Amino acid sequence: MKSTLRTKTQTKQPTVRMNAAAKIKLDQMQVTTDLSQPALLDRAVDLLERELLGEQMKAEFAAVADDPETLAAYNKLSAGFDGALRDGLKRK
Repeated sequence: MKSTLRTKTQTKQPTVRMNAAAKIKLDQMQVTTDLSQPALLDRAVDLLERELLGEQMKAEFAAVADDPETLAAYNKLSAGFDGALRDGLKRK
């Protein structure tokens, strides 16, 4: 009889539930891109994470812009970085 116990080196693959329309799209993308479904899902998660981070940054900058005192402090701090990327070479 085979043992059904998992060893430390065996890992259970995660299960992802999705609606039928999303599964059809995933199947189509797999054929189109020649990427595995886990690779496509990994990329989708990464892209959503970037989108959420961008939205968070946008909201935080809007909050800074709405507070004159904080905006003045931010502008003072960022002014110190003006020219920081200059290479010291003069243009002809």
